[in-house]
Order: sequence, then structure tokens, then C-alpha cells
Amino acid sequence: MKNISIMKKTFAFLTAIMTVSALTACGNKNTETISDTDSLNEVATQIQTESITEAETSETSETVTESETAEIQTATSSLKAEALAVTSDKTAISDLFSARDLNPEYNATAEITLKGTTAEVKGSGVTVNGSVITITAEGVYHITGKLTDGQIIVNADKAKVQLILDNAEISCSTSSPIYGISSDKIFITLAEGSTNTLTDGENYTLDESSDEPDACIFSKDSITVNGSGTLNVNANYNDGIRSKDDIVITGGNININSVGDGIKGKDYVAVADGNITIKSGQDGIKSTNTEDTSLGFVYVEKGNITIDAQQDGIQAETVFTSIGGNFNITAGGGSSNASKSHTDDFGGGMGGHGMGGEMPDFGGNGDFGGFGEFSDDTADFGFTNLAFTQTAETSTDTSISTKGIKAGTTIQINDGVFIINSADDTVHSNDKVNISGGNLTLDAGDDGLHADNEINITNGNVNIANSYEGIEASVINISGGITELVSSDDGFNASDGVTSQGGMGTYTSGVILNISGGTVYVDAGGDGLDSNGDMTISGGTVIVNGPTNSGNGALDSNNSITVTGGLLIAAGSSGMAERPSDSSTQNSVSCTFDNTYEGGTLVTLLDESGKEIISFAPSKTFQNIIISSPDINSGVTYTFYTGGTSSSENKYGLYSNGGYNNDGTESASFTADSAVSAIGSQGMGGGMNGGMGGHGGRMGGGFGGERPEMPEGGFNGEMPF
Repeated sequence: MKNISIMKKTFAFLTAIMTVSALTACGNKNTETISDTDSLNEVATQIQTESITEAETSETSETVTESETAEIQTATSSLKAEALAVTSDKTAISDLFSARDLNPEYNATAEITLKGTTAEVKGSGVTVNGSVITITAEGVYHITGKLTDGQIIVNADKAKVQLILDNAEISCSTSSPIYGISSDKIFITLAEGSTNTLTDGENYTLDESSDEPDACIFSKDSITVNGSGTLNVNANYNDGIRSKDDIVITGGNININSVGDGIKGKDYVAVADGNITIKSGQDGIKSTNTEDTSLGFVYVEKGNITIDAQQDGIQAETVFTSIGGNFNITAGGGSSNASKSHTDDFGGGMGGHGMGGEMPDFGGNGDFGGFGEFSDDTADFGFTNLAFTQTAETSTDTSISTKGIKAGTTIQINDGVFIINSADDTVHSNDKVNISGGNLTLDAGDDGLHADNEINITNGNVNIANSYEGIEASVINISGGITELVSSDDGFNASDGVTSQGGMGTYTSGVILNISGGTVYVDAGGDGLDSNGDMTISGGTVIVNGPTNSGNGALDSNNSITVTGGLLIAAGSSGMAERPSDSSTQNSVSCTFDNTYEGGTLVTLLDESGKEIISFAPSKTFQNIIISSPDINSGVTYTFYTGGTSSSENKYGLYSNGGYNNDGTESASFTADSAVSAIGSQGMGGGMNGGMGGHGGRMGGGFGGERPEMPEGGFNGEMPF
């Protein structure tokens, strides 16, 4: 690419702008400018100066024309303007697409008519040797007809070559039908109303010193695909479209069927528009540059992308960015091919080696799973020598990645519609995931959203219809939008993925689940909200339908659960239920009922004057409910009613106030004389600081000797020994 260093610096600067924009949006949606504009202005000026200098003294000794210099100055001025007025709804980075990329109009300088095993040429810059057509000069080449077992080679050093495919059909049994050996950029323009087909063979004839070419369309330099016609790519050897530089797509109907990757660009893949359908034996869309952190990205601004990939749907070595587009991605055959399995719930944990004797049958869902022999030195049930292991999950180790969208550093979703079904994580980053808009419907064999470090959701709609764990990262920040998830294990899991949790749980500094706004709905088979560090809720609406077994809790933290605002409703089993910490500034109540209720049973909280505070119907069997609301006032007495009906509409089981028909059964009362009120037997208390639970193994292994009596509904906070 002619000015690759310029583009690299430009993208690095745009990434900085996008990062600052995201931070600005998290802090204040009304903020109009970047606080450190002088600094950004200096960076923009530096880019302009260095870019022009580098272009003038490049290794290729190219001379920068006045028009190119003006273009650089114009682009940089635009960047400076953006830096001075970045808003939270910033939506475009047009610098990746040149005017020629976006404009498919053409005036042909040569006509190439394909005729079976040869071709007829009108114009210059083309040689024909049997079925091999070689383009050696810059120009616009209009191509029609059918070429049998031949290829078009572009060998025009530093030239921009435009290939107009107008009902062209090319097959090559031993190499790439279109092979770019040398150029500045190859434009492949799909003529309006045309259907074009490229097909390669299963075996290539390659130079002994090279493994190239290895794709149906292959270029060592940049590729742009534009126009409005149709391109069918049948890649039987390896990849569909591959560039050792960058790939830009701004239009067309592109259908790729490949045994390898569908589209693979080394430096980046950027899509401005078009309809792209990929069925691939490996990754769908991929960027591979591992040497330069400013490259290796995938960027989508608009278009319709459908991918059915046996491995990752989209894989960016660094950053994946979407500011629009419609995505329908299946990876690894979908969630039905998940390798992850969940073992409930007390396996490992208290007595990883077991507690001797025969394992008592404590009933459903593996509440007390696992057998084991009990060693003599721990026969007194002392905790000193117990071995703790975490066995809550097992997975089949495999080197094949089957994630929907995967990035090495950041996934930035500003807008777009995503439907993703993957055998592994649907959205996965080795660093951060930022969602500030868009609509995501996710079906995951493992995590719905996963980041090794941080996940930020500030806006948009995230619907995780199926997952092992819904959302997992060391730091999870939810400040806006609507997040709905269903998980067979934890709904939210704030974990660094490194610190061993053992059976008792280990507090991990810096790990936090923080909800400050938006709407969060969780339906979890394991813990609803789980943090191996801290948990804070300061705003928004949070509804948790937690576990039905006593091995997990609707809320679970290895330290504090601090509630200072918003509405929190969490229902589930009682054995491991944790309530908010006493340090909370908003009043809460944790109520364990005498009976276990079926899902759909209405729970209503009225104040002493009969005013309806909350009416909520959990979706699953429950015995404990936790409510924190700004409407629970200190010194006021409240009463729970179970059963009954409401004439109001409901969302997520939460009924709008005023519809309760006063036909339920009085179950319990309390006076809000402290930050956290407790009714009935309580599970694990208010945030355990490494207490019984944490993430992973629970009270497992079995109990030796006689079977202890199991209280109804689980332990309810009292150990049976």
C-alpha cells in the first residue's frame, strides 16, 4: 500500500478518538468536546507533518504530488476537527475509504473478451499467453466472457489496476483465477446487473520457495471490491479472497464458499457496504497483522454480512469495530456443538476429597454431587486439612476457535444488528468489549460476552438467549441500554480467570461488577450476579431469576454487595442466597419464605398504608427474594403477600404499580430499621469476603457416616453438623 505508514498513524489516532469518545459517553452523554483538545490537536498536527515527510522520503523514493499533499492535509484537518468536537454518538470513520473505493463508475482503457482457453484484447497493457492473461500497466480493464482453466495475473508495479467484471466466468484448476503479483491496488468492480463467477481447483501448483498464491482471489497488495453486481467465489483450495495488505469492500453481492478462510486481509478488512455471504471451512472474515498494533483490525460501517464458519465468524488480530451493518453469524456449527458442560453444584468445595462413608442422596440437580474417601486427620469435620477444588465446569481442550466475533484487543460496537450463534463465545475479546449501541441477539455455547479485562455497556440492546455464562470479565460496567440473558451457569461472572477460587471462594482485588444504569434481566441456572471481587449497584433496574438449587445464589460476591440506588429484585433458592451489605445506603430486604413457590407466583410488597411498592412474579421456583428500592423508607413497616393477581401489565415479571388486587396471602412483615432487613432463615449473609461459595465448587464430596437431616429448601444458613 503506497502510504501505509500514513494510514497506520491515521488509524491509531482514530482509535484514540474512539476510545476518548467511549469514555466521554460513559461519563456524561451531554459532553460535546474532549477535555484535552490541545493534546489531540498536537497529535493531529504531528501526524500531518510526519506523514508528509515520510511520504516524501519513503524507501520507494516516490514523489508526493501536490494533490496528494493536499489530500493528506485535508484528511488531517478533518481529524483535527473531529478531535475538537467528538460527541458520544460519533458514527463514522470515512478515512478508510477513498473516493475511488466508493465510486464504481469507470471508463475502460482496454477490453478483454474471454473466449474459452484464450482471450481477445482491445487496448494496451495486456498480454495473452494461451489461457493466461497478464496485465502489466495501470488502467481500467473491462472483462467479459468465459475463461476455462486460465487466470488473470496483475503484474504492474506500483500501479492502480481496475478490473471490471461484467458477466465474467473464470476457472483455474491449479492456481488463483485472479492473481495479483505486484501493484499498488487492485480494484475489482462488479458491473451493474452482472453475475461473475471465480472457481479454483483443490490442488495448486506453487513455486518451491513459496506457498503463494493460496486463494481464489489473491493479491500481495491492496484489494478493493465495489460495484453493484454479483461475485461468486468458489474456493476449493484454501481462502476465498486474500490480500497480504488490506481488503476494502464498498458494494456488490459477494458470495464466497471456501474450504479455508472466507476473506483474509493482513493489515485490515474494512466494509462500507454490500451484501456478503460466506460459508467457510475456517474463519469467515479475518485480519492477521501481528506485527503492528495499529493494524490487524476489522471495521464495518454498513452492509449485510452473513457468515457460516466452521471456526471463528470474524477474527480481528487487534480491533473489531462496527458502526452499522447487519450481521448473521454462525460459528462452529452453533451452540448445539458446545464443548462446555456444567456440573452442579457442590462438586469440589467443602471436602474435595469427600467426607467419607456413603454419599447421601440429597436430591435434584446435583445439589450434593460427588463421592470421595475421607481421610482420618479430618474426621472431626475441621477445615484445616480439607482439600478444596473447583469442579463447577469442564471443557474439552481444542486448538480450534469457534467464536462468533473475536478480537485481540478491543471489540467496539457503536451500532448494527447482530444475530450470532456460536459453539464457543459469541463475542470475545482478549482485552475489552465496548457496546454503545446496536442490537445483539446471541446464542452461545460458552460465554455470551467475554473479555479478559473489561466489558462496558453504555447503550444498545443485548439479548443473550442462551449461554453457559452470560457475561464474563474482570471488570463489568453496565451504565445503560437493555441487557437480557439466559445462562445455564452464572448470569454475570466478574472474574479475572486466573485467581483460583477453590471451594470457599477467594477475594480478587480489582474485580468488580458495577451496574449504574440501564435495564438488566438475568435468568441463571447458576449464580445470577457473581463477583469474585466486589459488586455495586447504584442505578438502573436489575431483575434476577436465579438458581432453583441450593448450590448457588441469585447474588454472590466474595466481598461486598453495595447498593446505593436503582431497583434490584433477585429471586431464587435460599441455601446460598446472599443479601446486600450493611454498607449499602439504599434500604434492602432479604426474605426467605417458609415455603418454596412455583414460578409465576406473584410476590407483592405493601407499605403500612397499603401502598403497593413492588409486585413481581419470579419465572422459576424460588424460596428467597431480595428487594432493594428507593421506595423502601427507614422506619416504615412493610408486608409481603404471596399469590394473588395484578391487573397491571408486566415486563420481566415486574408489574407496574397500582394493579395488585389485594387477593394474596400475607406471608411476612418487617420494619426497615436498618440498611438491610432480613426475614426468615438466611443463606450466606451480606457479601462473604471469600466466604462459603464464591465461584465454583460448593459443599461437595459428600458427608461421611450417617446422613444429616436436610432442612427444606437447603441449608438456609445453618449447617447440618
